[in-house]
Amino acid sequence: MELLHFCSNEAGVVATIKKRGQYYHVRVRVRVRGYPTICRSFNTHADATAWARRTETEIDRGEWRDRTEAERTTVRKALDKYVQEVSPTKKGKGCANETSKAEVIKRYPISKLSLARVRGADVASYRNKRLKERCRRNTVRLELVLLSHLFTIARTEWSMPLTNPVAEIRRPSVKLDKRKRRLRPGEEDYLLLRLRASRAKYLEEIVKLALETAMRRSELLMLRWEHIDIQQRTAHLPDTKNGEPRTVPLSTSAVAILKSLPRQLDGSVFGARDPTNVSQTFHAAVLAARSDYERNCDKHGIKPDTKFLTDLHFHDLRHEGTSRLFERGLDVTEVAAITGHKTLQQLKDYTHLPAQNLAKKLA
Repeated sequence: MELLHFCSNEAGVVATIKKRGQYYHVRVRVRVRGYPTICRSFNTHADATAWARRTETEIDRGEWRDRTEAERTTVRKALDKYVQEVSPTKKGKGCANETSKAEVIKRYPISKLSLARVRGADVASYRNKRLKERCRRNTVRLELVLLSHLFTIARTEWSMPLTNPVAEIRRPSVKLDKRKRRLRPGEEDYLLLRLRASRAKYLEEIVKLALETAMRRSELLMLRWEHIDIQQRTAHLPDTKNGEPRTVPLSTSAVAILKSLPRQLDGSVFGARDPTNVSQTFHAAVLAARSDYERNCDKHGIKPDTKFLTDLHFHDLRHEGTSRLFERGLDVTEVAAITGHKTLQQLKDYTHLPAQNLAKKLA
């Protein structure tokens, strides 16, 4: 057995080296006045000595912080805690998406490392392995975003003295292909006819209101009569995706749609509805409307347009509604107040004005 002493005025650092078979087990005990005793184990004498001297220097400088919890908490354990405490606060599909990504990360060696021992090289190794598996670059990028936020939360909310290793590496470059889908002439008529003929309760009214107000699916389904003022023609949204309430002005058509609806006993406009079910029913209606269109084309001997009523999602109605607000003559500030977009870039992503329409305004 060998005994090492490193001393300072503020604390003592003692390293005890014990030989076990042909291997060395080095256990370092650090005593800091006013703090609990900290112990660390190493495989080599050099690592133990370096850690002990570094700890003494931090103590002398007043920079020392207890890393015990960060050393004992693995990435896997931290992800479990994150999914339980942080992910549920995310709106929409945020919780489910983060839970899914966390399960993926936990399948890789990086999850077995303690938070204190994760380095940029470890994160880079994870990134490279995922890319070699032909995983989409944007998927890997989002997984790294989750890892980065995990270290931020561990440092700011769990009081662990950590640096963010994700910030040290390059993230996969991604060119996001943002959707620019708008309704083509005739698509709305086919779609509404199919919705009217279907048994999808209130879906026709939901679609019409989405086009008139540019509201999100979640905002439409959370509408309550107590927040709607027919006289003032407004609908108040106390809880939105960006966390800020807003009041949406209602057009004459939007007011007429709301007036046509019966009152629900629970006070909601459309009753308790599952957002996923609404999107699935909308998709089924689009497919049925496409079939109606193809039958009509066949009847009149017309070749169907391959893009007509294809690749149309419910969220595209928000793009359409936002673009129509501009086409009605509203300015950027007015449209942003209605849609709730915080930046001009966000608003631009949802606005798709045909060049031929803009050309008509030019002299």
